[in-house]
Amino acid sequence: MIGSSSSSSKRRRIGSEPSWASLSQDLVELIGWRVLAGDLLDYVRFRAVCTHWNSSTVSPRGRGLIDPRFHPRRWMLFPEDHGLYPGHPNLGGYVRFFNLSTGAFVRVYLPLFDDHVVLDSTDGLLVVLRHPNTAVRILHPFTGDIADLPPVFPLLPQINPHICRYMTEEMKLRELDAAFLKGVCAAVSVDAAGAITVMLGLDSKRRVAYATAGCERWSLSPWTLPRLRALHVSFEGKLYISAVNSADENNIYICQIDPPRVSDEGYQSLPEPRMLVKCPLDGPLGTAHLVQCGSELMLAGFSDTSLAHLAVYRVSDLIKGTVLPMKDIGDHAIFFEVHGLCVSAKGFPSILGNSIICKHRSGELVETFNPDPRLERRPVLPARPRIDQ
Repeated sequence: MIGSSSSSSKRRRIGSEPSWASLSQDLVELIGWRVLAGDLLDYVRFRAVCTHWNSSTVSPRGRGLIDPRFHPRRWMLFPEDHGLYPGHPNLGGYVRFFNLSTGAFVRVYLPLFDDHVVLDSTDGLLVVLRHPNTAVRILHPFTGDIADLPPVFPLLPQINPHICRYMTEEMKLRELDAAFLKGVCAAVSVDAAGAITVMLGLDSKRRVAYATAGCERWSLSPWTLPRLRALHVSFEGKLYISAVNSADENNIYICQIDPPRVSDEGYQSLPEPRMLVKCPLDGPLGTAHLVQCGSELMLAGFSDTSLAHLAVYRVSDLIKGTVLPMKDIGDHAIFFEVHGLCVSAKGFPSILGNSIICKHRSGELVETFNPDPRLERRPVLPARPRIDQ
C-alpha cells in the first residue's frame, strides 16, 4: 500500500508540472530571439516545437531579406565536385549548403538555377543573374524570399566603351558575362525602411555597380578603383578592399566602400573608397586576404616575398595603429587561395583549429601556420563533414 500511494503521488506531481507549451508568449518570443542570434535553422526548429511556440514568434518567411536578423549568416553554398554546378540535371533542382560553424549540411530544392547563375553569396544570401534578360535577384535559400533588381545589360556600354552597335546580341552577352561572372564581390545592405541595396564590385573592370530593389536601372561608380593588386570582401553590408601597391610594397592598404547615399532630391550616389589604414609590415605581402572570422574582419597572408611565413591581423587593431600579428585565432581555421574562408574546427574534426591553410606552390593543400610550435607542418586532407538531411 505504501508503494502504491508513493507512485500515485509521484504521478500527480508530474501531471501538475507546467508543460513547455504553457510558457508565456513574451518569454517564448524572447527565447526565440536568443536562438535566432545563433543560427536561423535552429530558430526554424524552435518554432516547429508546438503551435504555441510557432504563433508566439515571428515567421522568417516574407522577412528573410528585409530583416537582417533572418539572414543565414554562417551558411554557404557547397561547391559540388565532378562538375556538378547548381542547375546541373544530375542534381534534380537541389543544391546543398553547409554551416561554417557546425559543419552541418542541408539540401534545398532551388529549381530556379535552370536559368540563373550565381554571382556571389553574402550573409548566406545568393546574388544571382538570370539569362537571357540579365536581371539580378537576391535569393534567401531557406525562406524562398526574392528581391528583384533591374537587368545589368544597359550597363554594358559604360563598362566597355568599345561595344559597338554592329555587335550581335550574343557577342554583347559574352562581353557582359566576362564582366559579371568573373571576380564579382557583392554586398547587400538593408535600411530602416526595409529597402534592399546591392553593390557589385567588378574586379575586372575596377568599377562598382549599385542598385536598390524596385528601381529602374543600375548605376556605375563615376570613379575607378586604383590599379592595385586588390581583393574584395563584403562585411556588414559594405565592400572592403585589401591591396598592395607595386610602388609601395611595404604597406598594405585597406579601403572601405559604404552603401550609396540618397540626396535630398532622391538621387543615389556612391561614396568614393575610404582608406581605413595604410599598414606598415615587416615585409611585402606576397598575398593578402581579408577574411570574415566570426564577427571580426581579419587580414591574413604571407608576410614576406619568399611565401614562407603567414600572419593574421585583426583589422580593428590595424585601424587603431596596433600592427601586431595575432598569436591565437581560437578554434578557427582559415583557408585561402584566391579568396579567404574561415571555418570553425569544432564542426570539422579533421581540420586543425588555430591554423591557416593555403595552396602551396607545389600544388598540395599544406598547413603553413599554427601558433603552437609543437605542431609540425604537415599535409591537411579534410574529410567529408557530417551531413544533416
